[in-house]
Amino acid sequence: MRKIIFPALLLVSLTAIAAEQVDRSSLRIEKVMTKQELDETGVSGLTKAQRSGLDAWLDRYTRRVLDFGARATLEKQTTATIESKCDPAIESTISGETEGWSGETIFKLDNGQIWEQAEYSYNYFYAYRPDVTIYHSQSGCRMKVEDEEETILVRRIK
Repeated sequence: MRKIIFPALLLVSLTAIAAEQVDRSSLRIEKVMTKQELDETGVSGLTKAQRSGLDAWLDRYTRRVLDFGARATLEKQTTATIESKCDPAIESTISGETEGWSGETIFKLDNGQIWEQAEYSYNYFYAYRPDVTIYHSQSGCRMKVEDEEETILVRRIK
């Protein structure tokens, strides 16, 4: 949970600062278009009232884009954290036999959870109902199968 809070607070702060900058500087079309673009699009021929209306729209639109981006980023961070929940470590047994992993391997555990391989790696071995430990690492959830030195990055799907 702590890993979500700092990026979320940073994102909200940056969005607030950006929105404040838009309010303070009153974003105007001349600040985002070149003289040539103003001429080519006909904006340079607008009346003062039309230009003021366009500037007001640009301010509103920019705030909406910033707000949408902030929400999308926060949702993505929250979803990623929920999907990779493996702290504290999970200890279980693979249901049935396994022949290692080969790129898109699905691991069904006796505790009812289902995990999938989350990085490309190939490791062949045969084991029947091996014990596994899934633990949190810097790159996500890693699975350690008993008697195997290699570990694999996994993502919970159920």
